[in-house]
Amino acid sequence: MAAQGDETGRREQVLAVAERLVLARGSLNISLNAIAEELGVSRSLLYVYFESVPQIVDALFFEQASNLDRLVGQMQAAHADFRPRILALFRGYLLHLAQRGHLIQIVLRERHQDNPLQQESSRLFRRILLTVARDVARELQLEPRAAFVTLELLAAIPEALARLVRHGTVDEAVALTTCERLLGAALDALAVRA
Repeated sequence: MAAQGDETGRREQVLAVAERLVLARGSLNISLNAIAEELGVSRSLLYVYFESVPQIVDALFFEQASNLDRLVGQMQAAHADFRPRILALFRGYLLHLAQRGHLIQIVLRERHQDNPLQQESSRLFRRILLTVARDVARELQLEPRAAFVTLELLAAIPEALARLVRHGTVDEAVALTTCERLLGAALDALAVRA
């Protein structure tokens, strides 16, 4: 039983080091050698847990996407009305990014070069996007493409503020207040007038 705990612990260490390297470099261009060196182990030990860097990246992406999926579900259950639901969702997104970093954005930006994502991760992320985009489309009466663009524009607000929090430029409370004000103004501008 202790051996299984050690195995799980080592796997989590590999993931933590890989995540730290990706975030520090702002790129998926990391190697098993760099991870092994950072952990102080041989590269061959990493093969016990992962076959390749893309497999590690996929595991990291899936974990973070799963967290976002839970957040979306919680916000849908907690808020019947669109405005409090979308504001709470983006507040949670900002906190997630401030705590964990922008790994998902890095993966999505670089996936066209050498897609590290397995089908399960891609499906999960598409499902999250579709769920939120449909909500935006329905509530703001937008065509699907316009809803995706709107969602992307709205998401830029918590993404930018989370970077400032991670760099220590802005306090988390200030970022949350700013996020809510900017998103609120954007939603007011986009609101359908009867």
